[in-house]
Amino acid sequence: MQETSFKHSAEYWDYLNSLDKRFYIDILENSCNEIYVTDKEGKIIYVNPNSIKNYGLKPEDIIGKNNHDLWRGKWSPPAIQRCVEERRTIFAQQTYLITGKEITTIVTPVFDDDGEISFVLCIVQEEAKEYDISYKNIDIDAFETKSHPVEKKKSKFQSEIVGYSYNFCKIMVQMRRVAGSDVPVMILGESGTGKSLMAEFIHENSTRKNKPFIQINCAAIPENLLESELFGYAPYAFTGANPKGKIGLIEMADQGTLFLDEIGDLAPSLQAKLLDVLENKRFIPVGGQEIKSVDIRIITATNQSLDKLVKEKRFREDLYWRINISKTTIPPLRERRDDILPLLSFYLNKNNVKYGKVKDFSPNVIGILLEYSWPGNVRQLRNLVELLFIMTSGNTIMVNHLPEFILDEIEEPKGINPDSFEYIIESVKKSVIRDYYKKHPTSRELGLSLGLSQTKANRLINQYCGDIENKE
Repeated sequence: MQETSFKHSAEYWDYLNSLDKRFYIDILENSCNEIYVTDKEGKIIYVNPNSIKNYGLKPEDIIGKNNHDLWRGKWSPPAIQRCVEERRTIFAQQTYLITGKEITTIVTPVFDDDGEISFVLCIVQEEAKEYDISYKNIDIDAFETKSHPVEKKKSKFQSEIVGYSYNFCKIMVQMRRVAGSDVPVMILGESGTGKSLMAEFIHENSTRKNKPFIQINCAAIPENLLESELFGYAPYAFTGANPKGKIGLIEMADQGTLFLDEIGDLAPSLQAKLLDVLENKRFIPVGGQEIKSVDIRIITATNQSLDKLVKEKRFREDLYWRINISKTTIPPLRERRDDILPLLSFYLNKNNVKYGKVKDFSPNVIGILLEYSWPGNVRQLRNLVELLFIMTSGNTIMVNHLPEFILDEIEEPKGINPDSFEYIIESVKKSVIRDYYKKHPTSRELGLSLGLSQTKANRLINQYCGDIENKE
C-alpha cells in the first residue's frame, strides 16, 4: 500500500486555492469536535464554537489570550507546551481540575517552509458515549478489555457539577480546599442552585469519603418526627414506637458526614441538642438514658438569612457561630450566565442518553434561554430541558416548543420606558434585523447584507428573531 503524502501536486494546490474562503470557515465552524489553534508562543489564534461546552466561554472571549495564562491551574497536563518542546504530535488525556471532567486532546505542530513551528492545532475528541452511536458492527461486551474500557463510571458529584464561570470556579476551588479539613461548612444560596450537590462534592473530596454521607431536609419533616429521625429513639420510647428502638441519622453518619438542608427551619429545641452534638460529640436518643458518642462532620445549607433569624431570636447565636466556620454562597444562575449554555448542553446530552435519541436546540432557542432569568436556577433548567425533550416530536427543539412564560419575559426589553430614546432605538434595531432576516435567512447572508461579522449576525438573530423559523 502506497504511503499517503501531504505534498500535494501543483494542480491540487490550485484547486484548493480556488475554493472560497467561506468554505473553509464553514468546515471549521461546524466541526463536531473542538478545534483550537495557538501560535508557538501560546497565543490563541482560533477556537471554533464547539469549545463553548468545554470552557463555558465564547470564542471571542478566548481568541487573543495566552493559553497558559488562561488555563493555568484549571486543565492538566499542559499538552501544547510539550508539543512545542518536542516538535511532535501529542495525545493527551486532560483533566479539568475543578470538576474532574476529562477530555482527549490531539495536539499537532504545523511547520512552515523553514521547518519552524508556525502554529499548533488542537483537536478535542469527545467520548463516543456522549453521542447516539446508531451505526456500529462490533460486540461491545467482547471488545471491552482492561486497556479498552467502554465507559468510566463517575461519581454523581463529578458528572453533575457543571460550571465554568469565574465566580463558580472560584467557589469550587475554595470548597475543594475546605473539604480536606473537618470544619463545619455552611452553604447558602437560593432554592435550586445546587446546595445538596455541593455538600456531596465536599464529602467526596474529604478524608471521610469512604464513610456514610447522610442527608436530611429539616423543613420536610414535622418537628416531633424530626427529633426521632435525627437522634433515634429507645425501645418503647413513645406510643407506636418500634419495640427494638431506632438508630437516628446522627448515629448512622458516625465517622462520616451529616448534611442538614434547610437548617434555618430547625426548631429551637433541636438546635440546642444539635449544639451539644457538635460541642461534645455526644447525644441521647429520644426516651433513652444512655449517652452515645459520635464523630461526624456537619454541613448545613439554607436559602434563608440566618443573620436575620439570629437577630430575631429564631436561631441560636451560639449554634450559628458553631456551624458558620466556613461559609460559601452559590450564586443564582442569573449571576453565572456563562454556565447556562454548558448546563443546557449537559442536560440535553443526558436526556439523549437516557431516552436513546439525538435531539438538539435550535440557535434561536439557545439565544432565548441565554437571556432568560431562570428564577428556579439549575433545578428549573434541568427540569425544563427534560420537559422540552419529551414534548418535542422532532430532533430539533424550536422556539414554538418553549413555554409562554419564557417567551413573555424575553419578548420586550424590561424596565425601559416605551417613550424613551433607548426603547425607540431598540425597537428600530429589532425591526431592521427581523426584516433583513426574512430576506436573508442565514447568519452568513444577514452578516454580508448588513456588513456584520457572522458571529454578531448570529447573536442578533438569536436576540430578535427567536419566533421566526430558522433555515440555517
